[in-house]
Amino acid sequence: MRNLQPPQGIYDTVKEWFEANDQAVSKGAVLKEIYPASSFSRQRHRPPTRYPSILVGGTVGVIPGGRVWGQNGAVITPDNYLIWDASLEYVHPRSNHSIFKENTLAPISQKYHQVADLTHAEGRNYYHWMYEVLPRIHLLQESGIDVEHYIVKPEPVSLPFQAETLNQLGIAEHQLIHTFEGFHLQADQLVVASQPSFATKWGYNFLRRTFLTEDSTERKRIYIRRKWSRIITNESELWEILRPLGFIMVELETLSVNEQARLFSSAEIIVGAHGAGFANLTFCQPGTIVIEIFSPTYITPLYWAISSFGNLKHHYFIGDFAGSNRAQGNQGWTGLDNITIHPRKFAAFIRNMRLS
Repeated sequence: MRNLQPPQGIYDTVKEWFEANDQAVSKGAVLKEIYPASSFSRQRHRPPTRYPSILVGGTVGVIPGGRVWGQNGAVITPDNYLIWDASLEYVHPRSNHSIFKENTLAPISQKYHQVADLTHAEGRNYYHWMYEVLPRIHLLQESGIDVEHYIVKPEPVSLPFQAETLNQLGIAEHQLIHTFEGFHLQADQLVVASQPSFATKWGYNFLRRTFLTEDSTERKRIYIRRKWSRIITNESELWEILRPLGFIMVELETLSVNEQARLFSSAEIIVGAHGAGFANLTFCQPGTIVIEIFSPTYITPLYWAISSFGNLKHHYFIGDFAGSNRAQGNQGWTGLDNITIHPRKFAAFIRNMRLS
């Protein structure tokens, strides 16, 4: 089979491609809008930085003759355009996407009648998996389109949260098609659910319904410890402030998704450095106090927004830059920078909240 050329252009979404191709329906294309876009009605004040005023909706499209290429799973239309939101790589400009680095694409090696795409460049990250992969399964289920196989990106090490959540959503291992370097699949009907790039309220509602079986009656004070990146370098000093106030220290990596959901549902107060584990704020009860610690080099409103969905009391504390996290290979990105807190400032911050 002949090699193919990289895409000749980009569509932001399947919906944009569908609306730009008048003949698509006659060839079997389908577009279903499951959730419309909505304005963001915030419940919490003082976001740490700017936030989207519009939250994206959710659609499912069927692309006749659609293709999926490469380990990250780039989605390509039959007229050879890249669907950006389903092929997202964190690059700028978009021409730096890995598919545009190829002179030609490897021949199509696999063909299926119908298959759904669930690939994500950063699916190994707990937040991205929970809010940008699993909600796409919900969209597929709501669409009423029967799907037998799902394309996923494999990870170099086993990630129990992926297997646990897929199993809970009724997707078995034999239904998964794993990408690899040189992967190139074509489907008679490629089913593509839109991929949100920011947390959505409909995704939040779906995760709560699916993984939170019951609200806890316990009220715990929780400190989330990080081991690999965005480390608080003087954590012992921080702990000396929190421990007398009745906090317990947890490492979320040791818990299943359902255990994390129950833990966060039991929380009265949650403290920790910004990180993917805060995706579990989804499972908190209204009124839970959240204290998110940032490095001054990387501040995001992501978990402030999720707190707003659940009517939590979100606060943030900005520490001091404590150096790049060399073990993680930041490559110029400040999002993994380590943090030092000023003990007196943090103690005053806590006293002002009257937590004792």
